[in-house]
Amino acid sequence: MRGLRRSALEVALVHGLLGWLYVAAVAVFRLQDLALSIASPLPLRRDTFGACCFLVSALASFALQLGTGTMWVRRERRRGPVDAALRTIVVYTLLVWAYLCANSITHPVTTARQLTHFTDFPTEGTTAVWCFAASAAALLALRTRAATAGRATGALPHG
Repeated sequence: MRGLRRSALEVALVHGLLGWLYVAAVAVFRLQDLALSIASPLPLRRDTFGACCFLVSALASFALQLGTGTMWVRRERRRGPVDAALRTIVVYTLLVWAYLCANSITHPVTTARQLTHFTDFPTEGTTAVWCFAASAAALLALRTRAATAGRATGALPHG
């Protein structure tokens, strides 16, 4: 599989699974909230979002294994400010997203409230959506850069 296609499938696998796990946690702890929207910028029911995430992740897993026999290819880490920034964005935006997901389960009323007292915008729900999207975009860029660098140097991917 080529770099961008494989990278996109890997991101779909990971973020689809993460989205489904969030909805599964809502189903366990706040079943009455499954039919509510994820957040205002994403007017999609949680249960629909969870089903779509599960399907996307499962299809990505199948496609990755069909093409190479593995779901994830280990690539050599690149050094430099761009890759360091991308890894930081992946990790820290996912941490914020995980916190806001847990908060939406334990304190669902705060999802529509402002994120911080410093400004009225964005809300917690909007921030969660943005963080999830930013982490997916950064992971896609990181995986694509690593795949492109491996091809340029002739390095073989590790399984």
